Formats: sequence, structure tokens, C-alpha cells
Amino acid sequence: MNRAPAIVVSNREHTVTLYTAGQVTRVYPADLSFNWISDKRRSGDGAVPEGRYRVVARKSGAQTRYHKALLLDYPNAEDRRRFDAERRAGTIPASASIGGLIEIHGHGGRSVDWTDGCVAITNPEIDELFARVAIGTPVTVVGGEAPAGLDDFLTSEGPSIGWR
Repeated sequence: MNRAPAIVVSNREHTVTLYTAGQVTRVYPADLSFNWISDKRRSGDGAVPEGRYRVVARKSGAQTRYHKALLLDYPNAEDRRRFDAERRAGTIPASASIGGLIEIHGHGGRSVDWTDGCVAITNPEIDELFARVAIGTPVTVVGGEAPAGLDDFLTSEGPSIGWR
């Protein structure tokens, strides 16, 4: 079994759950974006993207304004495909941008949804999470139900977990 960590963000539960070796290691309460209930469609919509991502950068100090941050690879290929299809269909303006810079970062703990599409936890919590994950860590963001194939993804890319 792969012992590497994996992260699951639940928008509905407002949580960031860290799994290690298939077991829940820690659950952090999270502040989300002001429009967390909506599907992420484009830049500026205030929605938290849902899907399968990876940590692509670990930021601290002058690299971030949020104490520390884990940058996700949003938009990924699936996000780009969905965005391009919506733009072709005319459901979003041709001038719209897909956006980016989605992070799990500090300065959370406000118990209010205030970010611009990110996930915020307290500074001590991001310190702890930052110390436990590396670039490449899988991050799955779900709305309320686990997406089909979540267990398979985590089994092949990290620990195997069962969705509650």
C-alpha cells in the first residue's frame, strides 16, 4: 500500500481531510469561497473548483500573502475541456478566462466563506498540513458526494480510502 498522503476537500462539509496510508490523519475545518455552492465555470465566479488535482507548489514567506499555501494544478485538462465546451456553446462569454491560482492556504478560521475560489484553514493548521505533504500530493475536491472513481484514484495515486 502506498503510504503517501492524499487530501480530500469537501465543500459541503467545509473540511480538508488528510489521509495517510489509507487512514484519516487529520480533519481541518475550512473557509471556502463566497460562492462555494456553485460549479466553477470561469475566473471571477467565486466558486471552488471540484475535481482531481495535485499540489504543484508549496509557497511560504514572500511567495504568498496567506502565511503558507499549497497551489493546485487548476485548471487541469478536464477543467479546460469543460470550459472550452461551455465557451463554444455560448453559456459563458467568449471573452471569459478560465482562471487559476487555486490554493489551500492559511488565514482561515473566520467561520465565514470569503476566498476567491480557494480553501482557507488557520495558520497553525496550514503549518501542519504543509509539513506533511509534498509537491505531487493528490487533492480531490468534492461538492457533497464522492465522485465516481475516488477510491480508484486514491488507490493508484495515493492511499486507498472509503468514502463515508
